[in-house]
Amino acid sequence: MSTRKYRLGQSRHADDLDRPDSYAREGKAQSKRRQQSAERLLTDIEDHDAASMLTLPDPAPWMHLEEATLIQRHSQWVDLELADRSILRASLAGKLKGVKLVVGDRVRYSPVPIEYVESNLPQVQVVAIMPRHTLLKRGGIDDREPWQLICANADELWVCAAVVDPPLRPGILERAQTLALAAGLTFRIVVTKRDRASVKDTLPELDALREQDLSILETSAAKGAGLEPLQTLLKDRTVVLVGHSGVGKSTLVNALLPDAKVKTGDMSKYGTGRQTTTAARWLPTPYGGTLIDTPGIRTLSVRGFDRSLLAQVFPEFPGDWIEDPTGLDPFDDNLDLDYPERLQSLQRLWEEMGERNPNQSSYK
Repeated sequence: MSTRKYRLGQSRHADDLDRPDSYAREGKAQSKRRQQSAERLLTDIEDHDAASMLTLPDPAPWMHLEEATLIQRHSQWVDLELADRSILRASLAGKLKGVKLVVGDRVRYSPVPIEYVESNLPQVQVVAIMPRHTLLKRGGIDDREPWQLICANADELWVCAAVVDPPLRPGILERAQTLALAAGLTFRIVVTKRDRASVKDTLPELDALREQDLSILETSAAKGAGLEPLQTLLKDRTVVLVGHSGVGKSTLVNALLPDAKVKTGDMSKYGTGRQTTTAARWLPTPYGGTLIDTPGIRTLSVRGFDRSLLAQVFPEFPGDWIEDPTGLDPFDDNLDLDYPERLQSLQRLWEEMGERNPNQSSYK
């Protein structure tokens, strides 16, 4: 067994936080299960249409029923938030079998026709899902599972990036921007742990993003700095918070919403974050809005997204580079690039968007 110690920033995980293959390292047992799953997936793969998998049943027959918001998924049932923000537990109608429900979905529900229901068991039944005005998703692991849904009907996506522990890496920000554009969400970058760096440190890693006039808010939950603008932005809006494990999402949530009492964690010995949030949490705010706190992620896959989004993520590059950047050398002096790393990131995202079935060793 290897006894090598990794310092902060030298961990293989920390180095690969924004790489599409960062989750590909696996043990022998995991590898065997993956290969067996890949063999099963080799049949009729072309018949699976990613768009049709997000189609919802027609809710028209159920529009006379009460409406609520799905705020948490369990194995057999869901929790709903009513108009007065009270909570109700519900089961799912059989017609919804196979439908992917997600936090933020607006649903119609019907009373369960039994005389008495225990408080911890479903009291109503979800029978329909309303059309989603936004759907935040990331690329899935294969063609049978093309999307991993994050939340529905949010207004904004905030991506958290720590100054240190783990180190600030723009790759996750560019990926989050792509997902926000695809979902039609307002995109903001929230820099955490600002007190851990010198005031003279201007965070040059963000210069290329600043030149796009993206919203970048610097905060320190420990010092209570930079929180007021976020509280203002939370008024009457639904905001979803994403970021790597360890960037301080939970600490930020506790600073914004002291009553939430979200569990926080320290960094691991390898310089990566410890995951403390294990499922998306729907957190009503005293400002009239809602904050959706999501589990820490290793990467945000853009597999399956339209490459036309890249023109908005990388507006500094010519159109022909966006169409196919693979033959360009980011460090070629003739290109005269201010930020050659941006071209590297464009190439990674462009290639990943064209991938399919990364868990399979062969393709049909």
